[in-house]
Amino acid sequence: MIRVGLRALGAAAALGVAAAGCSLQDPLPNPQTEADEALDVELAWSGRPVGSLESGAFALQPAYADGVLYVADARGWVRALDAETRQPVWHDRLERPLSAGPVVAGDRLLVGDRKGRIYAYERESGEPVWMTGLSAQVLASPRYTRGVVVARSADGRVYGLDAEDGSRQWIFDRSVPALTLRRNSAPAVSGGTAVVGLQNGRLAALNVADGSVRWEHTLTEPRGRTELERMADIAADPVIHRGAAYAVAYQGAIGAVRIANGAQHWSREVGSHRGLVAHDEEVYLAADDGRVWAFDRRNGATAWRQEALEGLTLTRPVVHEGYLVMGDDAGHVNWLRLRDGELVARERLSDVPVERPPVVTGSGDVYVMDARGRMTALRPR
Repeated sequence: MIRVGLRALGAAAALGVAAAGCSLQDPLPNPQTEADEALDVELAWSGRPVGSLESGAFALQPAYADGVLYVADARGWVRALDAETRQPVWHDRLERPLSAGPVVAGDRLLVGDRKGRIYAYERESGEPVWMTGLSAQVLASPRYTRGVVVARSADGRVYGLDAEDGSRQWIFDRSVPALTLRRNSAPAVSGGTAVVGLQNGRLAALNVADGSVRWEHTLTEPRGRTELERMADIAADPVIHRGAAYAVAYQGAIGAVRIANGAQHWSREVGSHRGLVAHDEEVYLAADDGRVWAFDRRNGATAWRQEALEGLTLTRPVVHEGYLVMGDDAGHVNWLRLRDGELVARERLSDVPVERPPVVTGSGDVYVMDARGRMTALRPR
């Protein structure tokens, strides 16, 4: 199997590091943005709770639950921080490189490593609970629903693990094309269903109780004369929203599929390996070319398209208080207004890429982590 590194897919630029305790505004790249419409964003805190996250192919990104931030790095550190005080709650060091997580799974916290092992901690105390080995490295974060951890390995297998003891309940297996992105999408879970985006451009809906296939749907057909042209990985995490699964394929299309039966609702020819988010009546997509799209979730019609960030590699968007927030490979965090896509703030936080999506806490702070593990708390005013 040949894999292509994602860093070769996007542009990179090096910009300066922001100083803590001030409001940082770069000149907005969109000349149509009026100064009195710009969003003022305060840099509330900056620190480095963990080390390097390494390549964006690894699914290491912060998680938040019940007032606590959870972070992990490529060297094996796992830490829990109070989201208000940023003081440590607990920490642990695994003597092996991590590649996925942390993920909140009920009263457990999950991380995965490059040897294909999933580790579970007691979320409140940090006590190790169990470890389970999969058949290949873990490049996607596990997901949790109804007492089952749904985890992927890089060889095309999906596992259902008992959340209490990590025992295997079932395995779903599909072949992997000869050439794929070095990135897997995390399953989307809702109730008793897990929707998995595969490397061949197909979606599979699994019953989490036993791993049986409820339906499969071809989001995009691989096309082209070469293996490179035919790459159609669903490498961005699918999402489930109001009875539909939304997914996007690299070099392919974004589409909506009904959860009940796998029937296609709509499809548009826009590709991405970074991600999308569904909110209210719209689906927001960070495309591979740096454009940001808003689609009507009911019929796929374009609500707006923002081109000010074209040429950048963006993170998966996150919705926060009327804005769409995403990092980019030039070390910025970008704020777009939901109603019209206007770029209203652009903060320079790092001289290295921001490859992980922001995390919003219960207090309204937006936490962003760069590739070196530096975390910054932003607060819109």
